[in-house]
Amino acid sequence: YTNDERKKIEKKANVHKNIEEINKNFEGIEFELNSDKIRSTSNDKLNQAADIIKTLNTNDKFLVIGATDTRGSQEYNKTLSQKRANAVVSYLVNKGVSSSMLEAEGRGKTDLKYPECDPATKCPEWKNEANRRVYFQQK
Repeated sequence: YTNDERKKIEKKANVHKNIEEINKNFEGIEFELNSDKIRSTSNDKLNQAADIIKTLNTNDKFLVIGATDTRGSQEYNKTLSQKRANAVVSYLVNKGVSSSMLEAEGRGKTDLKYPECDPATKCPEWKNEANRRVYFQQK
């Protein structure tokens, strides 16, 4: 590898490591039931995520992805997950993250962490809760 190639590989590995760290903070972000209101218990995790994102290159682009469990209609869940992703983006921007770095994307119940939970009654509640999430991904 040339020096430039090595630097690019190191940069990618570093961004990947940061995304993993951000997703650890995103895990367990809680919202009010059927709402995009972030519970205050999630603030510390979001603040830590914001601090990490602010160290990244402002030219990098990231998705904040919202997903739901399988309860409710596809349309309702898509709208709810979009609102939740928007709420997380707004929170991060209010903490000083550049808005040009972030794009909110609601995927509703089409992006299940546990796809076997369709319908939701097939799973224990902890799996349905895990399906209701927001996560971070490089665009």
